[in-house]
Amino acid sequence: MKKPLLLLAGFTAGYLFDLMSVPAGWLLGAMLVGAFYRLFINEVSYPNYLFNLSLAVIGISISLSIQVSMFQEAANYLLPLAVTLVTLLTASWFLGKLLAKYSNLDEKTALFCCLPAGASVMMALSREYNANMSMVAAFQTVRIMMLVSTIPIVAGFMTSFISTTDAQGTNLSTGNESSMSMWTAILFYLLLTVLTLLLARKWAIPIAPFLYSIVLGFLFVTLVQPLPSMPNLMVGGGMALLGVIIGSRFDRDSLLEIKQIGWMSLAVLLAFFLLTFVITFVFYILTPLDFITSLIAIVPAGAPQMASVASSLNLDASIVAAMQVIRLLVIILIIPMLVPFLVKKESDHL
Repeated sequence: MKKPLLLLAGFTAGYLFDLMSVPAGWLLGAMLVGAFYRLFINEVSYPNYLFNLSLAVIGISISLSIQVSMFQEAANYLLPLAVTLVTLLTASWFLGKLLAKYSNLDEKTALFCCLPAGASVMMALSREYNANMSMVAAFQTVRIMMLVSTIPIVAGFMTSFISTTDAQGTNLSTGNESSMSMWTAILFYLLLTVLTLLLARKWAIPIAPFLYSIVLGFLFVTLVQPLPSMPNLMVGGGMALLGVIIGSRFDRDSLLEIKQIGWMSLAVLLAFFLLTFVITFVFYILTPLDFITSLIAIVPAGAPQMASVASSLNLDASIVAAMQVIRLLVIILIIPMLVPFLVKKESDHL
């Protein structure tokens, strides 16, 4: 009985955080609930199929915002994007090496802490390669929260003295247009989720539910039937489920490990923040976009969050959305293929 109640508490906390406009509120609120329960009340664990379910729901919600026109619009920026991604991944790999050298973390965990693929992707890879999931969760959450919380403030401040006239005036398209009723759409969401889980079970690859759900959702809305954006409560449910599962793995040993890392963890996070502006400058000099639009389009802090920031600042939100979605897709496709060359999979858990 405690497991369903904990999930309900996580959903409630995520909802309240989202209601208060806390960045990544659904994930953060639920994660705090799971971590609090694990640290101060009792140990708890959830079956793997719930973890896969959360990834499938999140992946499908992302796939609904992908449009062919996005790729066509951003085609001129693919080479600059490739250069910035190579720079970002190389620097992240180097930071992972430094973190492993000057801390008590193993190389796999340190690498997964620093790779900019998002908490859900890195959690799945951490489980696949038996890395320290709680430590990866802590680092990835702090990194994402740091960027999501600071980049909009920095961008808003910069608009007061940096011209963005070349990048203004494009409205953000939030998803595929559809006249379908929401109840009918929910049935299709459930169908796509079931198909995703079946495929992930039959053909198991790293982060299979996340990858399959994005591909299936995109193919469905492109070739079969456009679907409306997934309801906030449904997306939030997936994020809250993931948050509780991640948080419940955050034990006292992980807190002690973070404390023992000390200054090195702060140094890596600060280096990542500065790295964001380095790759922004690289993208800026290779494209006709202004610096602020380049920053919002490139920063690895979440496609929907950054597209919303661009829209609120009256920047070219369609370019930002396109570049963020392409960046996300490239990252989640490339990193699982690179990881086997960077780390070795072990048969026993850490």
